[in-house]
Amino acid sequence: MLLLEAAQLAPCRYIVIGPTILEASADLRGGRAELKVTPRPAGPLVTLASPDKSFEVHLQAALASEATLGVSEKTGRGTLRFLGKDKRPMLTVVFMGDDADSHFDVLFGRWGSCVQLN
Repeated sequence: MLLLEAAQLAPCRYIVIGPTILEASADLRGGRAELKVTPRPAGPLVTLASPDKSFEVHLQAALASEATLGVSEKTGRGTLRFLGKDKRPMLTVVFMGDDADSHFDVLFGRWGSCVQLN
C-alpha cells in the first residue's frame, strides 16, 4: 500500500487533519513499519505503526477517496495527501531528511500524481 511504501522510503512527518490537527514525525525505514488493516462496521481501519507501537497513525479507508502526490508550495517538499470524498485532506505525509527528494521521486515514479482509492 502507498502509505507503507512512503514510510519505508524516508523519515516522514505525519499530519492528521480533522477537528484538531496532530503532527508527528517518525523514521520507519529498515523494517520498522508495520501495516495492519482491521475490519470495522464503518469500513476498514488502516494502521501504520512502529513495531513497539510508540508511533501509530490510523486512516479510515472507506472515507478516503484518493491520494495525491506532489511538491508542497509551502515547504517545497514531496507530499502525499489522503483526501476524503469531499476532497479535504485527512492525512498528509511529508518526506523529511537530506535525501527526501530522491525518495519522493521513487514513490511518484511508482504511483504517479493521483491514486484513486474508492
